[in-house]
Amino acid sequence: MRAIKNILVLLVVFTAYSGYGQKYTTKAYALYQEKNYTEAQIWADSAIVSNERFNSQLWQLRGLVYRKLEQTENKKEYRDIAIESFIQARTLDTDGKHKDKIDGYLKNTIIRYYNGAVTSLEEKDLEGAEASYNQYKEKQIKYVDSTADFKESDIQFYTALGSEYLKLVSTLQGEEKTKQTAKGVHFFQKVLELNSNLFGPNLNVGVMYYNNGADLLMNMDPLTPLEEIPIIEEKAQGYFKKALPFLLEAHRLDKARTDVIEALTGCYYGLQDDANYDKYQKILDEKNLPVLLEKHKADPKNIEVVSELVRIYSTTFEDDEKYKKYAEILNKLEE
Repeated sequence: MRAIKNILVLLVVFTAYSGYGQKYTTKAYALYQEKNYTEAQIWADSAIVSNERFNSQLWQLRGLVYRKLEQTENKKEYRDIAIESFIQARTLDTDGKHKDKIDGYLKNTIIRYYNGAVTSLEEKDLEGAEASYNQYKEKQIKYVDSTADFKESDIQFYTALGSEYLKLVSTLQGEEKTKQTAKGVHFFQKVLELNSNLFGPNLNVGVMYYNNGADLLMNMDPLTPLEEIPIIEEKAQGYFKKALPFLLEAHRLDKARTDVIEALTGCYYGLQDDANYDKYQKILDEKNLPVLLEKHKADPKNIEVVSELVRIYSTTFEDDEKYKKYAEILNKLEE
């Protein structure tokens, strides 16, 4: 009987010691269950400097607490603390009992960097979007899957990022436009390195370069000294030359796109390449003529439409009768 009593005493003492030994973790977990994450943080942080710090589940709990705090207090640094906690939990999980659960916590926490990149794009924080996306990939490789393949997500993300720069440069002028154009081109070229047969990135790089060249010519100060004009024209031609390979590839990928043909026509015009200008202007006029005739039918007083018809019938598709017809209409509209 005495032996049985002694055993019972030992069991009671052990149970009490275990409860006492996990008091910080137990309290933190209770507060977490109550959604009192601020108080849970205090107890979890106390636990990691106590003898409870060797418990994998404590570190899992701490990671979950900080992940909740990141959302409620909007403190991104808490995300890093959560990740560090899950890493420590995995290190202490020597028998792999909680491996799948911990890996799930890590994956779901790291994906927030990707979600943050998307949000930054929507908010037009382009540099922040790039930084967040890079962190997502870096941590995914380091902590989740060292063999992760980001090709498809890279194509989607860098296309979206480049497109935002394309929108941005349309509102800019001068050196700032040149600077932001270079960034947009950089991201589209990253996409083309992954898949060169994509229409969109080829078109967008071509358009960005073409627009820079066109802006130089169209926005030239009428009072520009004569000796400076050739310098500006040469700079514009440099952009047109850069645009051509991308526009030609876009045209190869989609022969029907009128905007590509327009850009090619503009490039060759700026480069004073008459043969290629005539070639693409003819293709463009063939596409536009039926549309122009319909527009004229709907609005006979549209001077711009009539002017285009006069040009087409006097140059691209020479027709004296039609030229005279539309030239006469144009003269009356201009009176």
